[in-house]
Amino acid sequence: MKIIGESFAGMATSATRVIELYFPEDKRLFNDPFALKLLPFGWQALFRLVYLPGLRNLVLALRERRMPGSLGAILCRTRYIDDVFVKSLGVGLDQVVILGAGFDSRAYRISGLEAVRVFEVDFPGTRNLKQARLEKVLGSVPKNVILVGINFEEQTLDEVLTVEGFQVGKRTFFIWEGVTQYITAEAVDRTLNFVANTSGAGSKIVFTYVRRGLIDGTDREEWMNPFLSFARRVGSPFIFGIDPDEIEQFLAEHGMNLIEDVGASDYQTRYLKPLRRELNVFDGERAVYAEVVIPIG
Repeated sequence: MKIIGESFAGMATSATRVIELYFPEDKRLFNDPFALKLLPFGWQALFRLVYLPGLRNLVLALRERRMPGSLGAILCRTRYIDDVFVKSLGVGLDQVVILGAGFDSRAYRISGLEAVRVFEVDFPGTRNLKQARLEKVLGSVPKNVILVGINFEEQTLDEVLTVEGFQVGKRTFFIWEGVTQYITAEAVDRTLNFVANTSGAGSKIVFTYVRRGLIDGTDREEWMNPFLSFARRVGSPFIFGIDPDEIEQFLAEHGMNLIEDVGASDYQTRYLKPLRRELNVFDGERAVYAEVVIPIG
């Protein structure tokens, strides 16, 4: 079913975040009590089973062998995005847009967002699943949260967001986590152009990307081949990447200034070593934090 392909990456990411709940609070990279609750019941049952004490270490070891560092990459990028988001929230935001939101729970677990309008944008099937889960878990979708359905390849953000109350020219924080590798270069351009042209002063974006060499095969480790094949089978093929050496120019072309571009070594230094956590982190994915400075027109 198409809905499975649309939702798989978001569900898998949320399920990965559940593992932090099995660490003592002082050892956690973040605390996400909704990571499991927002998943459909079948996924909840599956991951409650595989994370049982007798299976958890075996499952995680198998994942590490088949997809080295993928667990660490998701957990660390979640912490990084939380950090820069909370920092911006502290100096004031008018609205938040989470692109490819999946089962992201930041609108429900980060304090201080109650008075800020949050737009969660994803495929219609994922959006509908998210609404059903929120109604089950919270009783209803919070009044400040607007769930928006979109097909990034066929619709524009202008079309779907403005009718839902998105305000042009306001200080906005955009989160785009674990999405860019799944869409075309044209769709990436359209999205970043929308961000640049509709944002007010002080607006920022944080997004993840994978190295171009992983996409075209020029810089790809052997273990990635079966992983990429699996991604294609579940309807989430990797098709877009950026060369890290070109990221600053790439952002400038979209009216943005680079604040920082971080990856595996940064995560180790900032998060894992202080927590005394030994966790491999895949270095093929990076996170970019940027400020919108020039409407590109």
